[in-house]
Amino acid sequence: MEVMNGVLEDDEFERFLLGDAKVFQKTFDFYFPIIFRYALSKGTEREDAEDITQEAFTLLFLHRDKIRSSSDLYPYLYVIAKRLCISFFRKKISGAKIVQEASLEWPAISLHLEQKIDFVELNSLLQQIITTLPRQQQEVYRRFKLDDEPQKDIAESMGVSRHTVKNHLQAASKLVRLKLQKIYSFLI
Repeated sequence: MEVMNGVLEDDEFERFLLGDAKVFQKTFDFYFPIIFRYALSKGTEREDAEDITQEAFTLLFLHRDKIRSSSDLYPYLYVIAKRLCISFFRKKISGAKIVQEASLEWPAISLHLEQKIDFVELNSLLQQIITTLPRQQQEVYRRFKLDDEPQKDIAESMGVSRHTVKNHLQAASKLVRLKLQKIYSFLI
């Protein structure tokens, strides 16, 4: 049986046009290996070649009314498979370009995002540590370290000497530093 002359008799071709499943299966069984080998020969993987071939037959079935004779089946399938292969490689190339472009931008985005997350986590950790300090040390530490308020203003508003503020600040800073070091050494 020659590929170009068609696999179907005239009465079978009429049934094919009407959507007869048995006739379509006969067409599928005959042309599938041919179209599959064509798709595979274009450098696709087996799975991709199978997908392309399946898609070609799906399109054949959906557009069977465009075929005028059984001898047009192979040329029609061939053209569909050829276009699907081209489309497949275009998608693959454009997908590779997108991945390549994204991979060039990703380190900068990733680093920025990672730094933001680290800052938020560190800030949260610092707030937790500050809440463990005695009340006056908490207030002095927050106002001096986080709010950038001068020691003199803190002392005046709290009604204590500047020396007391300095002592609270030193004690609080030491405790915060020790707790952060303990956590940091645990993480490493």
